[in-house]
Amino acid sequence: MPTIKIIVGSIRPNRFGPQVANWVADLAKEHTDATFEIIDLADVKLPFLDEPQPPATEETYVQEHTKAWAQTIGEADGFVFITPEYNHGVAPSLKNAIDFLGKEWYYKPVSFVSYGADAGGVRAVEHLRGTAAWLRMYDMHDVVCIPNYWSQLGADGGFTPTDDQTASAHRLLENIAFWSENMKPIREKLAN
Repeated sequence: MPTIKIIVGSIRPNRFGPQVANWVADLAKEHTDATFEIIDLADVKLPFLDEPQPPATEETYVQEHTKAWAQTIGEADGFVFITPEYNHGVAPSLKNAIDFLGKEWYYKPVSFVSYGADAGGVRAVEHLRGTAAWLRMYDMHDVVCIPNYWSQLGADGGFTPTDDQTASAHRLLENIAFWSENMKPIREKLAN
């Protein structure tokens, strides 16, 4: 059974990302063909990239926090990035976390759930797709976008997804589970 990490990309105070990750993880309980785990970058607490060698050189990591992060990402078979859009781009915390590693991302599928203003985070997703391609990840077609997310918050501040968002999220989870499992043997061949 594949392990899929749901990565919360924002670390700022009062962020919306954890609500989205919890919603996705709740939906994932209906998809028993994979194990889903939330990884919150606010808990990981990576500093700004401080490895002496670029990860593309595939040298041994020096920093203990990098080694721990490499183990977390290396054991995953696929990813769902929960990403905000900051100034038409990717949250620096998410980009930094991605840039710390190299081979741990290789040949694994990735999907995106984005949020933001009018565009719902799609510009951040487009930036992430270029990064995913460079890291030899399989960028899945499936995306869930939440535009003007504050309009879906109740009086208690809780998020209420639309039926379309929920249907899209189920499709995303089904497909990421399928491809995470079926890319395992391919990944093993390509990694050697």
